Amino acid sequence: MSPLLRRLAPAAVLGSLAVIVVGLLDPALHPSRALANGGQVAVGSGTAAAARSTGSCATAKTVTGPVVDTQYGPVQVQATVNGRQLCAVKAVQWPLSDGRSSMINSYAIPQLDAQASQQGVNFDGVSGATYTTDGYRQSLQAIVDSL
Repeated sequence: MSPLLRRLAPAAVLGSLAVIVVGLLDPALHPSRALANGGQVAVGSGTAAAARSTGSCATAKTVTGPVVDTQYGPVQVQATVNGRQLCAVKAVQWPLSDGRSSMINSYAIPQLDAQASQQGVNFDGVSGATYTTDGYRQSLQAIVDSL
């Protein structure tokens, strides 16, 4: 191992660990905070509804999508819906089979939850979490199709 690599390796490990710790502990990144503004999404269009109605999610029901098996493990989402409106979306199961999957999904799942809650099925996804994103989208699409 080169002297430069020996010096940089610990810094890279500590930097990665810091990203994981911040992702897990920062309340702003927590999925339950994603809809603090009460946003809703039109299920059919996948775009944010222009009008934000207050209280319409109070009578919403929770629907759990199917488990989608991905290369790295299962993904399953749960949506709170009122009629054909998505009030919130959150993952209830995601790949944790190894350290890398755990690390990737520790930052990907809160982002996917926030994106899907705001944009419906047509969310952007998370770079580096392609399989989780695809499984998440499939499980959410099954919920939307059942409405």
